[in-house]
Amino acid sequence: MRLNLREVPFSTRGSYMAFSYLEGKYQGKEVENGLYFRTVHGSASSSFLARVRPVYERKQIEYTYEAEPWELRIITDKGTARLVFADKDTIVIRGNLALEFDFMTEGTMFTFAQPWKSGDKDFWMVNCFNGNSRYMVRAAKGTVRPEQKWSVSTAEYCRICLEPGNAGEYLATLEENFEDWADRKIEYDYDAILKEKAAEFERFYESMPSVPAVYADAARVAAYVDWASIVAPCGVLKRESMFMSKNWMCNVWSWDHCFNAMALAYHNPKEAWDQFLVMFDFQKPSGNIPDSVNDAKIIHNYCKPPIHGWTLRKLMGIMAISHEQLMEAYEKLSKWTYWWLNCRDENGDGLCEYTHGNDSGWDNATAFAELPPVTLPDLAAFLVLQMDVLAEVAEKLGYMSDADMWKERSDKMLDKMLQVLFRDEKPIGLAGFDMTEVDCDSLILYLPIIIGKKLPEEIRRTMIETLKSEKFNTEYGLATESPASSAYEPDGYWRGPIWAPSTMIVLDGMRECGEEEFVSEAVHKFCRMIQKSGCAENFDALTGEGLRDRAYTWTASVMLVMAHEYLV
Repeated sequence: MRLNLREVPFSTRGSYMAFSYLEGKYQGKEVENGLYFRTVHGSASSSFLARVRPVYERKQIEYTYEAEPWELRIITDKGTARLVFADKDTIVIRGNLALEFDFMTEGTMFTFAQPWKSGDKDFWMVNCFNGNSRYMVRAAKGTVRPEQKWSVSTAEYCRICLEPGNAGEYLATLEENFEDWADRKIEYDYDAILKEKAAEFERFYESMPSVPAVYADAARVAAYVDWASIVAPCGVLKRESMFMSKNWMCNVWSWDHCFNAMALAYHNPKEAWDQFLVMFDFQKPSGNIPDSVNDAKIIHNYCKPPIHGWTLRKLMGIMAISHEQLMEAYEKLSKWTYWWLNCRDENGDGLCEYTHGNDSGWDNATAFAELPPVTLPDLAAFLVLQMDVLAEVAEKLGYMSDADMWKERSDKMLDKMLQVLFRDEKPIGLAGFDMTEVDCDSLILYLPIIIGKKLPEEIRRTMIETLKSEKFNTEYGLATESPASSAYEPDGYWRGPIWAPSTMIVLDGMRECGEEEFVSEAVHKFCRMIQKSGCAENFDALTGEGLRDRAYTWTASVMLVMAHEYLV
């Protein structure tokens, strides 16, 4: 499997380091074409650390690259440089051509290289202030040649070049250095590391949900995206966590993590449980969990929808969950549910509101065209389901009065949702406290299908017919805004493109309603789209083209879970 570094970074499980090939524009900014060494730490003011380029007679030369999950090769007519991650903190580099790391100094201060001694070993320490990071470079074979112009407290330019020298080949290490760094005195065997890294990826791939053979190529890409997007505990992160991407969406969001937990659950139960609970590590006494986190930042401005009860039910169906884990989940999920009931029912009508599109996960959907708060049936349905799951867990734990209470509250909210948020058997959204009906053709209104047969038969039939019609259903899947809508945009984020989470939520509900044939057909569409366009953040609903971040973990995880659950 070859990686396209224009879309999928080269990294490894646990690491905050990555390599990407950039050209033209990156997040709207012009960049010099080429291969870049990057950091995904949340404290970095820029993820770009250095341009990586082969040189001959101190001039850059043309090159191509090849990348697999375990190795990056930089190829020229003068020789080859090869890179492998020995571990999350260390990159081992072997080559017979000079390879230069041109560290980014323009527009930043305090980027420089300085000599460093550890016993009889010589290192160069590179300080990258824009990345809030340091790196130790050493050549066990060959030479390290620094090139910089020191100016008072920084370098005007800073380059580190690895050169074969008289040895004809270099063997060098680039190691992330925090303040407690010490030489671990490891002698690296490149070929042995490469063999183990390839085996490590294969073990992870084999541990992921099995899929039909026709989608094996897509499954390998999906497994790599998930594996390479995992970061080690660091800073505020106390667990190994799967970022949404190591492109630029380098966070965990508080509904994205649910889909990734499901994909891990089949053969990695510890990792799945960590991924499920990672956002609850930041739960406030009120019960609220933040919008997103990384190793340095916790974003509290928004939240995400309460799909965690649905997720817990899925996890209970896939993996063994101990009594202690159930108790932990029950406490956290109860607090999360109470937060919604206590803090997001502003008018006290028994239905919770979203205070921003970001709270729904559907940031700019047309359901939020009017000033929030907005009362939508998806939120009510998620809470109905979550309270049902809390009742189930309470019974397992022997909390019978709690179980009765959650069942009663679930039924009460379901009744209120059906009275207020459905008209003529169709779902509606209501904006503001005057409850003005929202004029939109957004798929978000149809997410209540997730509660399946708890919906009255007439409403269920109407929603199923709409979801199977051309209103949302395209050649590639379910558009988030009807293509017939005047608000539809091919690359409009939640105003048209196909997304993994909305697809899985709808299809899971449709399956509960007995629509197996439609679900199977829709999953095949989704898998074919991944096979064609990779694990993109979202997809053009009419062409299947991948959009935005092109290495997104919830897309990878949803593909693996749906292909396994609905097609195998």
